[in-house]
Amino acid sequence: MMSHQHLRFWQKNRRLTSFLVGVVFLMTAVPAFAEFKPRDRKPASENSRAGGSRGCPSNGGIPITQLAPQTYIGKTSSTRPMFAWYMSDSQNVRFRLAELDSANNLKQIGKVKEIPTIVGINKLELPLDYPKLTTGKTYLWQIAIDCENDLIVRRAEFTVINNESLANKQFTSIPASVNHYAKNELWYEALEEALKTTDKGKLGQSGATLVKQLAQSEILMGKEAYIKNIQQRIEYLQKIASERI
Repeated sequence: MMSHQHLRFWQKNRRLTSFLVGVVFLMTAVPAFAEFKPRDRKPASENSRAGGSRGCPSNGGIPITQLAPQTYIGKTSSTRPMFAWYMSDSQNVRFRLAELDSANNLKQIGKVKEIPTIVGINKLELPLDYPKLTTGKTYLWQIAIDCENDLIVRRAEFTVINNESLANKQFTSIPASVNHYAKNELWYEALEEALKTTDKGKLGQSGATLVKQLAQSEILMGKEAYIKNIQQRIEYLQKIASERI
């Protein structure tokens, strides 16, 4: 017959074993967040250089900032991707989409669209009155605002890749989908998934992590003045990631 002391020792160890099994289960059930660390970073064309004054907003806040690769060409497998950007006020922006040919000439797609915004994170799925994008093509999306008698323009290029394995992929959770897209360098899908469960205007923890990684991925290249612009943009991205959780 087991003594009272041995019984308590056995019960204590059984609880400890159950606890450790539970911890291991949680560690394996919740996937670690995959880094957005693109290996293939093809430099964007001159078309993506930011335009307009950097003095807006006049109160010294963060200016309009695209949440997408800007110094290199981003990737998506969607023919109707979601675009996202940061605003420090709620004025309208003008959205424009164009296709780049082999010589990096721009061919506008659809009409320029006036988009109302909110303070914080804004997102726009490619409107239905625009045609679906074509796999293998490179595009440029642009947002512009009027500020202090100046036109502020932000542009980013991306390419639509063919990845049939992603089309029918089933995910069990938002973290799992974010991880998968980030791992496969699909920025637009990763951020779209991360923003699905966030409060209006917020990034959420997954979104903030992605934006921090986006800042780290930007390429410092070009003339000195352009490098300074990139460094300033990286600082803005880091601030957005810190403040909009």
